[in-house]
Amino acid sequence: MSTEAVMDPEAGVKQASARLYEAMTHHYGPLDLSAHQPLVKAISEYGQRSRERNEEGVKTASAHVYEALTSHFGPRDLAANDPVVIALAEYGQACRDAGLKA
Repeated sequence: MSTEAVMDPEAGVKQASARLYEAMTHHYGPLDLSAHQPLVKAISEYGQRSRERNEEGVKTASAHVYEALTSHFGPRDLAANDPVVIALAEYGQACRDAGLKA
């Protein structure tokens, strides 16, 4: 994480979001990441529940992300060392660190 991200938690969220986008496009190729896409909605929900530190909500949102990924791209074995999983975890942590927006 950059020094800027440590000083500004929202910068950390932006950096983690960019890494997630890079991991997904590297793994899956070009993506339509319009706001109405189920995958975008699921990742947004995951980020929001992480900001709220709502652990039960994070679990539910994580399941929604997995469902959206497998629905869009077909069955996937998403192991803990998968770059997309790592990027999602970093994004969730960045959102937890940033907390709720004022």
